[in-house]
Amino acid sequence: MISKTIFRQYDIRGIVNEELSFENSKLIGYYLGLHIKEKIQTTPYIIVGFDIRTHSNMLFEALICGLNYSNCKVLNIGLVATGVNYFASFQEFKIDNQTIKPNASIMITGSHNAKKYNGFKITINNEPFFGDELLALYERILKNQNIEIPLNLHFIEIDAKSLYVDYMVNQFSHLKNFKTPFAIDCGNGVANTVLCEILDKLNLNYKGLHLEPNGDFPNHHPDPSNEKNLEDLKSLLKDECNLGFAYDGDADRIAVLTQKYNIKGD
Repeated sequence: MISKTIFRQYDIRGIVNEELSFENSKLIGYYLGLHIKEKIQTTPYIIVGFDIRTHSNMLFEALICGLNYSNCKVLNIGLVATGVNYFASFQEFKIDNQTIKPNASIMITGSHNAKKYNGFKITINNEPFFGDELLALYERILKNQNIEIPLNLHFIEIDAKSLYVDYMVNQFSHLKNFKTPFAIDCGNGVANTVLCEILDKLNLNYKGLHLEPNGDFPNHHPDPSNEKNLEDLKSLLKDECNLGFAYDGDADRIAVLTQKYNIKGD
């Protein structure tokens, strides 16, 4: 039985293997795929990316089984930050000698929640899929849960990260060689799947903490809105750096610190 509680206002999220399982993630993929097809009236190309949580790959496989069964095309962008996922949904990609513009995006992430959580953030035609639409998806699944969805892990692999890095370096070229020292704390989330490459190409003066993605989050929980998770970053601001930036697990939440202030982020 699929639980209504995982269908929240802006995303689908729950405790993995209790509320969010392999089987109900296949159902979510299938009925979401059908909804997208009905909305755009053609075969959809759907961007799918995931964060570093230990169960993200399992949910990815379940989700794309459902998407494939609904005859959608999965564009796998791999381990990415949520911002890269959204960015990719606005790009065009060469696939089989065709130029393809994605019709939807799904990001598999537990965001800043405890590591037992995971879920799906969804856009269709570059608009968020939320609220009443999520509840309607739940109702559709609830009435049609007894279908067998075969294992089908087919996807088209695409590189969105290189496009994102190039875009950000171009957009922030006016900061190149900026010498003010600052620090970043990625919290072992996915921020550094692109972040340090961008900073290095801009030749910025930074120190990095907990850069390596690790779904066990061995240093601290990746939620920069919680003061206790900022202690490592604050230690660098006492003497060495004037600014600090801390990211959550999927890098769509940020805290900005100075030597005197914690500027609450979002």
